[in-house]
Amino acid sequence: MQVLIRGWSARNLRGGLRHLDIDLGEQPNRWTLIQMANGMGKTTTMTLLRYAFTDEEIPPSVVQSFRGGDEATGSFELRLLIDNRPYRLGFEFNFRDGSATRYTVRADTRDGGHVAGRVLPTELSDLLTPQMARLFVFDGELARAIRDLRQRAADEAIRSLYRLSQISGLKSSVDKLVDLEQRRAAAMTSASEERGLTRLRNARNEASAVKRRLENEAASTSTSLEIRRAEAARLKAAIEEHISEDEGLRERLRALDDRERELRTDVNELNVEVLTALRRPPCVHPRLLERLQSLGGRLFELKLPETMSAEFFRDLATRDTCICGRELGHDEREHIIEGAHRYLAQDQISIINQMKLALRSTEGDAQAFSESITRLSGKLSDRQRLRTERERLEIERVDQGDDELELLQQELATARSDIDRLEAQLERLTTRDSHRQRALRLTWESNLPQCETELGEREDRLSIATNTRTFKLKAEAFKSLIDDVDRLSLDRLRERVRLRTNEKLVRIARTERLEVSRIAGFLEIATPGFGTKPEISEGQSLSVAYAFLTSLLSDAPYRLPFVVDSPAVSLDAVNRREVGELIPGFFDQMIMFVISTEREGFAEAFYEKGDDVRFLTISREDGETSVVPGLPFFRTFQDRDAA
Repeated sequence: MQVLIRGWSARNLRGGLRHLDIDLGEQPNRWTLIQMANGMGKTTTMTLLRYAFTDEEIPPSVVQSFRGGDEATGSFELRLLIDNRPYRLGFEFNFRDGSATRYTVRADTRDGGHVAGRVLPTELSDLLTPQMARLFVFDGELARAIRDLRQRAADEAIRSLYRLSQISGLKSSVDKLVDLEQRRAAAMTSASEERGLTRLRNARNEASAVKRRLENEAASTSTSLEIRRAEAARLKAAIEEHISEDEGLRERLRALDDRERELRTDVNELNVEVLTALRRPPCVHPRLLERLQSLGGRLFELKLPETMSAEFFRDLATRDTCICGRELGHDEREHIIEGAHRYLAQDQISIINQMKLALRSTEGDAQAFSESITRLSGKLSDRQRLRTERERLEIERVDQGDDELELLQQELATARSDIDRLEAQLERLTTRDSHRQRALRLTWESNLPQCETELGEREDRLSIATNTRTFKLKAEAFKSLIDDVDRLSLDRLRERVRLRTNEKLVRIARTERLEVSRIAGFLEIATPGFGTKPEISEGQSLSVAYAFLTSLLSDAPYRLPFVVDSPAVSLDAVNRREVGELIPGFFDQMIMFVISTEREGFAEAFYEKGDDVRFLTISREDGETSVVPGLPFFRTFQDRDAA
């Protein structure tokens, strides 16, 4: 489905929107650059476009803030082309009471075209949520939100565009069906039975409420833990950077870093070596090797397993006579077949014989394992000594009166304390280890896995009482499949969007290499080879947002316009040109509100694109707003305005 913007009009609104009509034509150009000075209504226009696309209610205070003069009423109308069919979505504003009345005008309809409310094709109406509108009528705050650990804006964007909420929404439909079936069964019970069912239902609802509470606590704790871990990493990097400012300590710190990298490599190699040996018991201790070889030798001495197999007796039962010459009747054959199960099958005998041979020929060097453990222990001790030396460098700086470093250390200690507390809290909420559950004295009211078990048992009791247990079990199995589909869909879409985002970042962010290392509700940004980058500049943030959104929107099943206000104001000249050349190519329609300072680098990238570009300049003279089309006026607008 394709959506294009044909234009919009405003009456009696603030800024330059007192009497404005933007006409982009019946078949809009692919790219439109609209130059407006600050204060002319760009922000108001973007806000109204988002409201027009969605069914979000406009608060009365916001309506009244649109007022541009003494007039009591105003209006805004957005003109669209949806799969080549014209639509108009509009508002009539009453500034006295702050009301906004929606209407839709559709061509070729029996109702005459003009209807109340927002009326769009069902598929599009469901898609255009407030969250979705923030993606293609770009909200600058989204550039920060998609990197905020406390939010899940990146996941919400993927879910909105690919309609994953419809998958997870099936679960509530299944729950409603189960509840309906249980109520239908309960309606056929007596009064005394109904009281019992009410108790069971209340017990189920209680456990369900506790489960929701624990899920919210676990999600909140997990998010807080991620934030504090990121903060600890930032503080640790800040401490090292601060120490490096001292020339005398910089070389010592660099030597410690080099040695730590060597130790990390050695420890990883020894870990693999030790774990490989642990999977072979003969290598762990001489006593184990001795016992295994003894077992193999004993099996050979006893000639176990017996060479007689179950197949021999089954074959014998098909013959007319026994091996002793006696004739076999029906009863004898049945007895032979019945006794055959006491013997091993031929394939089982082969496996055991192979095991005998392996046991007898078992070899292992327990001394080598012991030496590996000793070397690993030594490397770990060396690593601890390095950490102590690093701490000693910090102590030296603090003793010299470095108050800033002391403050950073205190903040890091606080962050680590918070991490320990949050990890313990998260373990209490989520651990499935029965030993830990007992040690921490957890109950179903404080531990989510135990609560899930308790809820399942209570639901089973209710299902049994209403004779709907089989129905409930099938419903739970179906819900589990829904969860799997939802999770796998999101994981695959995350990875696809991440890879395509990084492809674009290579071209956009040239001043410093950036990449999205993972999408986990938010975008985690890293510098290749240097790890996570918790802080990035405003320009880098915008570059990441553009790369993410174009990767998301350009491959989506819906072709939506992309509208952006001041797309390059915080980018340097190099990145402006890259954004101007790369980003627009991913959309069927892109509308950009720019100010005169963005012409250099960004707008210049469109000057040679010919008829695919429409240039509009909105200016105000003597209180009147005019829309001037064409590139010549667009290029010189600042000089004329200044004059």
